[in-house]
Amino acid sequence: MKAFRPEVLALRAYSMEEPALPVKANQNESPWDWPKELKREALARLAATPFHRYPAFRGSRLASLLCERWELPEGSCLLGNGSNELLSALFSSCLCEGRTGLLPSPSFSLYRQLALLSRGDVREVPLSEDLTYDAESWLDALDRVRPAVALVCSPNNPTGSLLSLADLERLLDRAPGIVAVDEAYGEFSGIPSAATLLPGRENLVVLRTFSKAWGSAALRLGYALAQPRVTEQVSKALLPYNVSPLALALGEAALSRREFFEGRVRDLIRGRSELFEQIVGIEGLRAYPSAANFILVRLQNLEAADVHSALKSRGVLVRDVSAHPALRRCLRISVGTPSEDAAVVEALKEVVACPAPTSMP
Repeated sequence: MKAFRPEVLALRAYSMEEPALPVKANQNESPWDWPKELKREALARLAATPFHRYPAFRGSRLASLLCERWELPEGSCLLGNGSNELLSALFSSCLCEGRTGLLPSPSFSLYRQLALLSRGDVREVPLSEDLTYDAESWLDALDRVRPAVALVCSPNNPTGSLLSLADLERLLDRAPGIVAVDEAYGEFSGIPSAATLLPGRENLVVLRTFSKAWGSAALRLGYALAQPRVTEQVSKALLPYNVSPLALALGEAALSRREFFEGRVRDLIRGRSELFEQIVGIEGLRAYPSAANFILVRLQNLEAADVHSALKSRGVLVRDVSAHPALRRCLRISVGTPSEDAAVVEALKEVVACPAPTSMP
């Protein structure tokens, strides 16, 4: 173990190990698989791919299609094995000893881990008491900390809160380095993407993924949008041919059915609204407004671990996020199909009305 850096030994590996249950509402996935005809089309694209040759460098065709979709110049898109690979490359490109990454808190736990692995110092900006972004706190932190990279998750995981484009522009005007916006859940937000601000902004990087709104978590396909001079630098931290031809072919197939997936997003937004109204009607629960495909729920008198376990016993799997002090007694619930959402609500009603004995501290 002496060979490993002390900061690596001190980290806890990111993992996700949960049993398969009838209702899976813990990973913010799309509740719907691809239709069979789209799978057939995607496999036909894959069959036409020469397996004995390396794939297009940096996934050039799909990257070009995404530049066209976002009305950005060629070279503005980098593809990754999930958007987290691109975030890791961004941190590796910008952070080192003596440089700081600025992160929201609470937020996705992997951000801090990736920043620390890049040897950067990590500072956090707490969300407001109601778990929303406080732009003034971010502006103050930018002035004090002078970060090389400031990362905003919008909508934020696991709170579902947004940073408005107007506030993002204020951050961009003040930031001494890169401002990265993780829009993994951006399609559900109802506001324009931060990518609309990219023309003329060399300090903005926008991260997006096919995992959530595109129902393609198994593809491990994400992308970053930025000015070509920025993507050129970030690409230096990526291994060559980092995206498989399988993911490239399937990504092109998904992109060709953009209207189909946008329809599914609208269905999930309607489902989110209905699920929220049902949860807020359950005594003993507080649901936070969300712009993502999940809802954060705080238990007033019960411990999250107990309710999480009780829901599992009823075939419902949600995410216990209560380890963060600001999220005490909180669960995150993914929006699913109408029948899955109904099962979640029914199980919550049962558990809250007849709670199991509280775990010993």
